[in-house]
Amino acid sequence: MTEHGGGGQLRVESVDMVYELPKGGSVQALKDVSFDLEQGRLLTLLGPSGCGKTTLLNILAGFLAPTGGQVTLGGSAITGPGQDRGMVFQQGALFEWLSVEKNISFGPRMKRADKSGTSARVEDLLKTVGLGGFGEKMVYELSGGMQQRVALARCLANDPAMILMDEPLGALDALTREKMQSLILELWSETGKTIVLVTHSVEEALFLGDILFVMAPRPGRIERTYELPFAKMGLEVEPRELKRSPEFVDKREEILSLIWDMEEQIMGHEGEA
Repeated sequence: MTEHGGGGQLRVESVDMVYELPKGGSVQALKDVSFDLEQGRLLTLLGPSGCGKTTLLNILAGFLAPTGGQVTLGGSAITGPGQDRGMVFQQGALFEWLSVEKNISFGPRMKRADKSGTSARVEDLLKTVGLGGFGEKMVYELSGGMQQRVALARCLANDPAMILMDEPLGALDALTREKMQSLILELWSETGKTIVLVTHSVEEALFLGDILFVMAPRPGRIERTYELPFAKMGLEVEPRELKRSPEFVDKREEILSLIWDMEEQIMGHEGEA
């Protein structure tokens, strides 16, 4: 794995998030969420619906301000979106009227970066994400998996310290999704970026996360933390072989049971309401 670049530690301190409802009352999406994430880690967030995974990710991105607590990256408070953080969404959020090359170069062009340097950077990123020779194609000509590769390249073009991913592979077919999982691991290894990824797939969370938080709902909080070997193993071992291994299967069943129990508790509470 490459040496980690600049960016520093992510620190989440006693974060609360309360949503006020239009007709009165409120919902507490997160309560007293605290953790430190070392630079260069790949964190996956997993849990039942309503546990606050995406809310937490949006706070890290600076799209939401928490109602309590503080978040810092490299010692600086996160108070809004910034160039030190890049976001990859479930749908690529690409500019369909622009070419692949212009999508990837959009950030550097907005910063008026050197044109020749940007062009070389785009070519390098296209090769990195397996899209060499596709720079002149229009986004709408690409498959869903290829569009997500463009979204990853566009994010990397801005050289953020931390990459945030909200269900980035959720809309892809199973085979493409598995290939993209391997690509994410390769990019993580090659760039040394800190990555925080939200997913609803237990298998994906286990395979990609070298650290995994299982979150519990009402209010959202970190229920359990797993330090995992599979992300680094996935750089050396064929993914299907790894996912069939007894260690992986046992951990998957343990976490599935944990989340299933949470879902049962939620349904029980709703039945009492």
